[in-house]
Amino acid sequence: MSMDNRPLLPALQGIIERTYGMPRVIADPGVFLIGDFGLRAFYTSPQGGREGRTEGGHGGAVVHRTGARVLVRNPEGSPRLAVYYPDSLVRHLERHDPRRGIDDGNIDAFAVLVEELDHLLVIASRAARRRPVSLLELEIHAGVTKYLVVIHFLGRLVTRRRLSEFHRLWARHHLFGKYAAGRGENESRYLEAARLARRYVSWLDRLAVPARLAELLEFDRRGLAEQVGWIERVA
Repeated sequence: MSMDNRPLLPALQGIIERTYGMPRVIADPGVFLIGDFGLRAFYTSPQGGREGRTEGGHGGAVVHRTGARVLVRNPEGSPRLAVYYPDSLVRHLERHDPRRGIDDGNIDAFAVLVEELDHLLVIASRAARRRPVSLLELEIHAGVTKYLVVIHFLGRLVTRRRLSEFHRLWARHHLFGKYAAGRGENESRYLEAARLARRYVSWLDRLAVPARLAELLEFDRRGLAEQVGWIERVA
């Protein structure tokens, strides 16, 4: 994985696609982005309420507690996608660019940025292969991705080929350990995804680099049942 001088979102797209060997389905993720105005303009009914959606498979909006979300229309055909990032989140990351440093003050916002981009790329990749994807599968995949991306950025910032266990434990705490019960109607899915992703990346960290790279290619190709069974078996 390598960084370059491109804007942050295309750089992240390149990292994610190379990590999993994903073919490029989306040329420019920026065209899918909307902010607060776009959300009000395109995803609010004439009566002033949010359009109704149901969650499941590609259907409906994949909504996170932060407000950032991937919105999906036409789930049964070629899905139409949009990624909503709150204006406040974008401003925060502009002020606290993760390329200059990741700490307690910006890791949560950065994780949200990576998570929603991962959702977008995975949904588009699965649609191109005419393969369904469940919400739990999306959450597990994004959990693994945001950990790998944070570790990658931290490694570049401290100029170490392999990070200390302290850095890895710190990242796991912020990305998985802070999940707790009582956080909304979908809490069981988030908790389960965090549990599985944490187990998987902890096991992944123990592999030699060639084995880790090969495993990540397989991880992206597994369906949910195979993915969960593999994690429970080896991690």
